[in-house]
Amino acid sequence: MNILVLELRRSFRSWLYFTLSLVAVFGIFSAFFNSFKMDAALINDLLQNFPQEFKAAFGFADVNLSKIEGYLSFIFSYLILIGAVFAMKQGLSLLSEEGRRHMSDFLLTKPIRRREVVAAKFTAVLIQLLMQNLVLFCGGRATIIWLIREDMDGRLYFLMCLSVLLVQLFFVGIGMLIATAAPKIKSVMPLTLGTVFFFFIIELLNESIQDQKLAYLTPFAYYQGSDLISRRGYDPGFLVLNLAVFAVLTSLSFWIYQKRDFYAG
Repeated sequence: MNILVLELRRSFRSWLYFTLSLVAVFGIFSAFFNSFKMDAALINDLLQNFPQEFKAAFGFADVNLSKIEGYLSFIFSYLILIGAVFAMKQGLSLLSEEGRRHMSDFLLTKPIRRREVVAAKFTAVLIQLLMQNLVLFCGGRATIIWLIREDMDGRLYFLMCLSVLLVQLFFVGIGMLIATAAPKIKSVMPLTLGTVFFFFIIELLNESIQDQKLAYLTPFAYYQGSDLISRRGYDPGFLVLNLAVFAVLTSLSFWIYQKRDFYAG
């Protein structure tokens, strides 16, 4: 319990900054919806002149920005990206913080098993993600009611919000595995941004050449707004793959951490 509380306290400032950023991005983008709606015909004609690859890169391919569902799917493409950066950062920091501070030997001399250490840190990250997405869900819902003032399908809105958490789980798993396999990580953010944008670039390539094989390689392709709007649900294959990758990567992280050698700092 002490490790769990310590982790929550230690990363609270980072959690707060990213959570406020998510809510702020949602609010700022939402403020422009009424303008899009009033000039819908003009904007749709203007967007037709852009290449498909450009529209895909900025999240407004195959959606109608003059409708609340299409506009929110555009917003969530950016929210997922921000959420992924936070999740990857926390996954990396989870097991590499003590290594950077040369405190691993001190921690592991305490009467606590390694799997309990990992479990406490892992639980702390899950709590942060759940709380972050709860704030986003409530803040976004309030924005829709008081600022956008449009009726929104509650199920579709819930699925859009949940897609942020699902993509975050993918990157938490990757971050944990990298942290256990390469414990001497000097700086978290460069590796975080490099990894997240690597997968984002794969998604841009997927949108450009329309290769279904590439879609399976990046979680940014699993929950596209246009697909959610048409299906009113997730693609079962992508959902299972997302959760399977998360389960496998976190399991490997637990196993590697228990087998890894630690050296006194």
